[in-house]
Amino acid sequence: DLQKRRAMGSVEDGMRKPLLNDGDDDTKKKSTCYSIFCNGLGTTPFYYGYAYGALTLLVLYLAMKTLSPEEATTVAASADYGDGVVRGGYRWPTAPMVEPISKTSFPFESKGLSPEAGMLLGVAIRLKKVVGVNFKVYAVGLYVNPAGARSALKEHQGEALDSLRTNSKLFSKMTNSNNFRKTLELRFLRSVGKEKLVETFNEGLAVRMRKALGMQGVTIVEEFLNHFGDMSAGQTLIFHIEKGSLSIKVHNKEAVKFSSPELASSMLDLYFGEQPTVGEDVKKNLIERVPALWLK
Repeated sequence: DLQKRRAMGSVEDGMRKPLLNDGDDDTKKKSTCYSIFCNGLGTTPFYYGYAYGALTLLVLYLAMKTLSPEEATTVAASADYGDGVVRGGYRWPTAPMVEPISKTSFPFESKGLSPEAGMLLGVAIRLKKVVGVNFKVYAVGLYVNPAGARSALKEHQGEALDSLRTNSKLFSKMTNSNNFRKTLELRFLRSVGKEKLVETFNEGLAVRMRKALGMQGVTIVEEFLNHFGDMSAGQTLIFHIEKGSLSIKVHNKEAVKFSSPELASSMLDLYFGEQPTVGEDVKKNLIERVPALWLK
């Protein structure tokens, strides 16, 4: 029995030496790998270190989840429209809108890629969930031609916001690329590489364009996505939809126009369709000021 125990001890020593005695002991003891994964908790068997390491990762994950932004929620209607400015017989709300999670402020008007200013209709935030944690990607504001919007949405005049947010007829008009000018201004809150950005938008656009135009639609999407670029925090990406065309402007680059009603409508469908890629809350928050279109 004594000889067997000695033999087993010898085998255990042989197994442990490559892990514990390969190189300078002082250096090894200072390394994270040694202290967490190789030697565990002090003098405990080395395999305890794996459990300790897993526990450490769990604590880090819970800390990230605690510090991450809340789930996006539908924003309540704001009664603060500011003093207002009368244009075309109607009063534009002049108060800026602040996206509540990112605290990003959007002015009440913006020209975008148009010579005429557009009225701010709503703001929202795009969140991306990774391993259960929400990361802020960009805040987005929707600007429209108010006269065109009033004409296209006239049957919704006087309708309460809560009703509008569940009205499929309204959102069907929002995906129409021909009825009135719409500009989506995306303000990035973190750096996103071109490859990841292309992958994200391709998921939704390719399916919609293939359904509309077959492989020709996929080709148009590929050409469109070629104009994307790396985005850094603070930079802006603009999608401008007017008269059946879609223009894209990546930060300070020249705008590029695509005369494709199908592509323009597919982009709008990502935000306002029956199954919006960006999420239901984004869709609902971007129409917050529809009732304000008829302010006098």
